[in-house]
Amino acid sequence: MDTPDGIADLTPGELRAIEVFELAGFEVELLETPRPPAVAPIFRPGRDVA
Repeated sequence: MDTPDGIADLTPGELRAIEVFELAGFEVELLETPRPPAVAPIFRPGRDVA
């Protein structure tokens, strides 16, 4: 049996939720997760911490 892309990374709870929605008659589509935003360090001039 083929496994759809992206389903291998889901937790057991997420898989169960998808199963429940499908059994209730909903059409379930997995969307790509966006990349997390880049974190830029904040430098404040004149604020030295010892």
